[in-house]
Amino acid sequence: MHEFLIKNFNISSAEADLFSSSFDRISIKKGEKFIDYGQVCNKVGFIEKGLLKCTLMGNGKSIVDDFAFENQFVANYYSFLNREKSNKELVCLKDSVLRVITRKKLEELAIDHAFIESIARQISERLFLSTAKKLEDLKLLSAEERYLKLVKLNKRVINEIPQYEIASYLNVSPETVSRIRNVIASRS
Repeated sequence: MHEFLIKNFNISSAEADLFSSSFDRISIKKGEKFIDYGQVCNKVGFIEKGLLKCTLMGNGKSIVDDFAFENQFVANYYSFLNREKSNKELVCLKDSVLRVITRKKLEELAIDHAFIESIARQISERLFLSTAKKLEDLKLLSAEERYLKLVKLNKRVINEIPQYEIASYLNVSPETVSRIRNVIASRS
């Protein structure tokens, strides 16, 4: 986490130490929830090891909204900012180790350290850009192009995420993912 903070947020080693030491380290087993549907999100996690999926819940449906790998922050950011009940859940797809900070501790740190506020702003901006790009891709790219983009983002997707989860994320059927994989394999 220390190196990630320095590299991605242009802060000093001392600032990275201060911030990262404010997080508690937890282990979560495969299938356990980091954020539960219907609860207000009052924490932010940083994935040291593992894999999580974010599932959007509503109208009797659940749709995979995103996957989170090592060196990523995770939270239901909408619930966190608005202090509203979460319409998402974050579930571990494999045993994971996270560094976690509560809203209260984060707010206390931000009062005393301006760089924390800067990190929070940058994370917000990156989440906005990522969400906007994902919506754009859903409208403009084919299912195959979206699949290839997901795999390019993290090659582990192929081996570590079940096909039906990938299909839900891409907003296609599992059979479509299978066809896409066959087409890609035939080109190799």
